[in-house]
Amino acid sequence: MTQEDILSEEQCQLLVDALLKGNEEFCEEMKAKEKTEPIYSAAKNGRGNKIDSRLIKTFANQKISFIQDYSIKKAGYNWDYGEYICETPFGRFLFVIKSDKALKRAFPKSNSDENLSEDEDKKYFENYLGINQKIIRQSKEPVEGLFEIPIPLFEEDRNSEILLIPDEVAHEDIDFFFVLTYKTSGEEITSIELTFPNPVSNDLRLAQDLSRYIQTSQINGNNSQNPINTTSPQEKDEDIENFDEGVIETKKSK
Repeated sequence: MTQEDILSEEQCQLLVDALLKGNEEFCEEMKAKEKTEPIYSAAKNGRGNKIDSRLIKTFANQKISFIQDYSIKKAGYNWDYGEYICETPFGRFLFVIKSDKALKRAFPKSNSDENLSEDEDKKYFENYLGINQKIIRQSKEPVEGLFEIPIPLFEEDRNSEILLIPDEVAHEDIDFFFVLTYKTSGEEITSIELTFPNPVSNDLRLAQDLSRYIQTSQINGNNSQNPINTTSPQEKDEDIENFDEGVIETKKSK
């Protein structure tokens, strides 16, 4: 694997524009609900769905040619998200979109809270890790070039730490799994990165930083001069912070 960008500048800009537009639509919807709805706390957690919906609409309008296909998947019992399959000169890969906080919760091995790994609704994410596990297991030498620190060879004594998935089950036609990760401050998206979840070293690695394309985007809605109220008087800041935008944590009723 040689050092090269996964996405071209044009491809980066298209993705960033779609994310910013989805965020803009989310903020506009929240402002409208703030004026008309006394209770709308559930809607406040829909940023991820709005962003996914905008990217799917952009793809449907044939404006993103490097995305070959997408699927609407379900996480947990009642949360839908987008799964995107891409092909660029770098290779064929799959990605999903998550906020930075939601990614850390979905990838509990990177988080100090071991209790998070017990959440059954997070197991869907482990299935994707089989893609990256496969490329590392099949490598005859450390996977390097893409990352500042090479990914070491798969160590047999770590098998028990991650979910082992047969190669034929783990998207055999996909080379890599990435997460398009965004970070927000209030209603603004402040950074966007392509992240590689490493199931061997149990960490999240930066594959490509798309943040600079926020400044070159024609979508300016995320820099609104009229900030929205993102928490209701009854809610604490940590209540919203602890909500997983990628997965609604629900439990089966007994």
